[in-house]
Amino acid sequence: MELISRSIFETSGNNIARCIYETLIPEIETPVSDRSNVMLSTEDNTLIMTIQSSDIISMRSALNTWLRLIGISYEIFNNLEAESALEK
Repeated sequence: MELISRSIFETSGNNIARCIYETLIPEIETPVSDRSNVMLSTEDNTLIMTIQSSDIISMRSALNTWLRLIGISYEIFNNLEAESALEK
């Protein structure tokens, strides 16, 4: 049984989606498990994540990992953007 999850993250702009994508590329290039596959892409201010998994356990694990990585990356870039705006 193959499971597929597609998540779409809309960002506020200023290329945050692209920055998150570029930050996470090394993680995609070195997969942790052969039971799931992660694909990321961007479109305008949107980050798209697709996970394919062979079972529910690896899907849950991959979702938890990638949602956390994207969330942390978003917070970092959002904070950097806010600090940059304050400095101006």
